[in-house]
Amino acid sequence: MIKEGYISQKRLEWINENVIRNKNFSWYIEPVTVLGFSKNWPSFCHTLITRYDYDKLSAGDSNSDFEPFFTDLIKEICKENKLSLKRILRGAINYTSYFEEKHSHTHYDHNWPHLNIIIYLNSFSKGSTYLFKETYSDVVQPHTAKKIQKEIKADVGKYVIFPGENYHAAGSVGKDDEYRMICIYNIETHNNIIKVGKKAK
Repeated sequence: MIKEGYISQKRLEWINENVIRNKNFSWYIEPVTVLGFSKNWPSFCHTLITRYDYDKLSAGDSNSDFEPFFTDLIKEICKENKLSLKRILRGAINYTSYFEEKHSHTHYDHNWPHLNIIIYLNSFSKGSTYLFKETYSDVVQPHTAKKIQKEIKADVGKYVIFPGENYHAAGSVGKDDEYRMICIYNIETHNNIIKVGKKAK
């Protein structure tokens, strides 16, 4: 099961003013977006919550003055979809631009059950999120997944919740003067009701 919806207009207006049109918003280069491939498409990232610490088995830290707003928004989305939030594994805002391939390298973010929540923050053509049937239980990364389970169309203000076990990839924007800006959170829930893999619908 994949869940989709839209954030409120009030929330979107705040994002437009404080992120999209904010010339002083901080971006940091990500030269390698997916490990294990000879070619990558660099992107920019604004980390809201640092990644879960695998060595210390501890949650990440707040890394941005914008984190409270987006974490509150994620909690709102979870409540709306009857998801009991257990732990946030990371949070970030990603900025990608045009590249010739249909989508980026396929990947998963964590090798245990979790959910991904993506919010499309700006308007652009194409730039879908591709969800694949292959999961980390089928084959470990790096791996180029082939079987597309669903193409999730992008739309400004839209959010999507999908299983993190599945390989996924970001589509390129349609024009070379466009950019794709999303908010991405990886979470764990107490009631992970979203099925994964080949049985997912």
